[in-house]
Amino acid sequence: MNYILVGLLVVASLYDFKYRRIPNWLIGAGLLTALFIHLLTGGATGALFSLEGFVAGIGLLLVPFALRGIGAGDVKLLGVVGAFQGVYFVFSTFLWMALWGGLMALLVAYRNGRLGQVLFNLFPASVKYAFPFTARLAVNQSAERVVYPYALAIALGAVCTFLKGWC
Repeated sequence: MNYILVGLLVVASLYDFKYRRIPNWLIGAGLLTALFIHLLTGGATGALFSLEGFVAGIGLLLVPFALRGIGAGDVKLLGVVGAFQGVYFVFSTFLWMALWGGLMALLVAYRNGRLGQVLFNLFPASVKYAFPFTARLAVNQSAERVVYPYALAIALGAVCTFLKGWC
């Protein structure tokens, strides 16, 4: 079953690189496969395990999705990871994914010549949250939005969880 999930993540990552989206047919096929395998191997308990993982995966990315920081396909893909491997695995994947996604964001900023601006903007933001009583600092923000294929961060997070786990 692990190989099926890794294959699905590779296909999702390649598709995300090429089209900047993850197709619903891939998400649906992954979810149905996970549910079917868990139902066959564990009965109703297995299906519940799969559904709990799916809901947990989606729940972890609902806030970033609502803030328009991540796409719906990425949210559903993390849900499918949870459907295959369960709640604890998807939480560990989420933590690894955040690290990989942050590294990818820094690389994209560097490639676009905006790393200095990103790092400069981090300081006022961290001061604002560390010392909420301070006056607002002007932050130099660009109106353009940079997107990159986040399915790769999810895939790398899952692989790191397979290899190392989080704790």
